[in-house]
Amino acid sequence: MTFHGVPLAEILSVPVGLADAASTQAELLRWLPKYGYFAILLAAFWEGEAVLIAAGALCGAGLLDWRLTIVAAAIGGAAGDQIYFYLAHERGARLIQKSKRLSRFYPKVQRFVLRHGTWAVLLSRFAAGLRITIPLVCATVRMPAKKYSTLNLLSAFAWASVWVAISYYFGQRLAVSR
Repeated sequence: MTFHGVPLAEILSVPVGLADAASTQAELLRWLPKYGYFAILLAAFWEGEAVLIAAGALCGAGLLDWRLTIVAAAIGGAAGDQIYFYLAHERGARLIQKSKRLSRFYPKVQRFVLRHGTWAVLLSRFAAGLRITIPLVCATVRMPAKKYSTLNLLSAFAWASVWVAISYYFGQRLAVSR
């Protein structure tokens, strides 16, 4: 697999097996050279940290534009969480009742969201497992859609910016032979 004629494994300096931990992200990593920003957008829709880190490294190596990468990741991430939020309005309570796991920790997360709703949305993207849970809880506690949408978009841009900035730094140090 190549990106602008450079083997992707050489650019990323990571064994391909590393991405196999999550099959969806592994597939999107394979799409990255061919579909670029669209693959980033899709990956971010499904918690795409692995693809975002790879894309950030490609930005640092000068093969992707960091601004477009952040925009694609933020839009994809925000869209995914927004859909979870609106679906939870319709089916959230039923889902919580059906799931033993959700019903067990829902009261704690609910109390946290009721007390710290703004921070819960802004930071949920950075905490494993909370990215899908927080939109569900915010919807079931009836957080206003306008408030959630604004915080969700801000959180998505912060999340994309942090991951791209960190991996950009390492991408700059990659020895890419063109």
